[in-house]
Amino acid sequence: MEAAEAISLVTEFILWRNLDYPIEGLKAERFAAGWRVYAPVDVDELDPMGFLDTPGGHSVFLVGQSGRIEEVSSLLPPEQAQAEFSAQDLAAQNIDGGSDDSAFMDELERQFVQAASEGPAATSRFTIVDNPLGDVDVVGLSDDALTAREATRQIESIARELAQLGPAGWEEFSAEFAFTVSSQIARLRFGPDDHEGIVPVPQSIVELVRQQRELTAQTPAGPWWRLLLTVTNRGDITMDYDYGDDPFPDDQLVAREHYRNDLEAHPRSLPVWLAGYLAGPAAQGRNPRQAAAAVAADTAADRIATATAEVPALHDLWTRLAVLSAAYVGGGSERGPRIHPGYARYDDEDRSGSTLFMLPGDRAVLSGGKWNSELLDAAYNRGEALPDLYTGAPAWVNDSVLDARNRNGLLTFCFWWENGQWYRGTTDTSRELDVALPAIWTPASTVRAMTSQTGPAAQDHCEALLATATNQTATAGDVAALFAAKPDAEVDAAANQLSLAGLLAS
Repeated sequence: MEAAEAISLVTEFILWRNLDYPIEGLKAERFAAGWRVYAPVDVDELDPMGFLDTPGGHSVFLVGQSGRIEEVSSLLPPEQAQAEFSAQDLAAQNIDGGSDDSAFMDELERQFVQAASEGPAATSRFTIVDNPLGDVDVVGLSDDALTAREATRQIESIARELAQLGPAGWEEFSAEFAFTVSSQIARLRFGPDDHEGIVPVPQSIVELVRQQRELTAQTPAGPWWRLLLTVTNRGDITMDYDYGDDPFPDDQLVAREHYRNDLEAHPRSLPVWLAGYLAGPAAQGRNPRQAAAAVAADTAADRIATATAEVPALHDLWTRLAVLSAAYVGGGSERGPRIHPGYARYDDEDRSGSTLFMLPGDRAVLSGGKWNSELLDAAYNRGEALPDLYTGAPAWVNDSVLDARNRNGLLTFCFWWENGQWYRGTTDTSRELDVALPAIWTPASTVRAMTSQTGPAAQDHCEALLATATNQTATAGDVAALFAAKPDAEVDAAANQLSLAGLLAS
């Protein structure tokens, strides 16, 4: 570490903790274990007590090679403060060298207690919640188990370092690390509020996290994509290795090339959503130019679409989506389909979903995706072909009317309606539909779903609304009747769904 880096770390430290200390013109002086950083003043260097004139609350900052910072009082002679700091830093370095492990952990425990000493009583021990290897004798453990145990031990070290960054009296912190071999994102927050207590993570701790990830790369599961930590001042750690079972938060999703770099270093199977993200628009994108070229190629090769009755006829489908949407909106639910001008959209709680676009000339496109589709898993992880969704499709079946999942390679079915008939590509996608579409399969299933929002006493009114909407004679009164037992229902919003669908009589 150079002097400039030590000064930069101390500047950040002062700003993070909102200390009353100048940050302009800081000076760094080398000592055996690191750097002594302070705001210089004109002091008589021949006066042995001149260090007492250091400004800013009479504090100086000692910075170790690991990036650890300790604020000490200028009342403590520099030689004594530096000797004590050097001893502490030497203990911390044993994590990398593997020497005197017991002394290292004892020192970490002491630091943890000190970090939380101004708040509620802190424990002198770490407990990693649900750690199956925490108290297991290492004798007889497999290499994989030993590696996992060492990775867990390093988590304790990371938690100790993070704890020192917190404000006085902190009770809990959470840390999120999203890493690949070529990118790193670190989030640290003290306290429960998402917008308060955010603290930058020094590069020295980031390097500890990277070393821990490289260790997990030696396990059968491979390196994590995200490491999630929650630590209390009682010494409890809850940790989770995130391997992408669910999509990453938007602010922790990095560019595709970083994941590709990571896969080159650590090959593995991918969750479908991440494989689709890496595939990008090239996998299933169909812009107007591509669509026109595909039509020409299909025509030249005599390839035609497959007629199908796998989904209800267009008018029945649209009507059932509309009355379902009215029931869910009126009941105040965030679930269920929604009608928008010219299209309907549905997403279930497990990220499957679909979009139906209504087009002039009695045309429509219904497309969507099943979460963790077996078809896509086979394509992305077992080398099989992607499902053939577009063969025989007309040129107007393109990105502008396709469910947005096709931008990330996650489309698992596509149907288009023309000449009074549904069509699809050559792949049988019937098993992809149940979870991606709401209860539109029969009038009875639609009514049952409606009564889940209105109450079973409104079943007759639900049936009546479905009938009048089918005939395009539904009224606002028909909608209001659904919610007679729900005085706080959003009746106007529900009626608006039918109006947008063109099924409400004027």
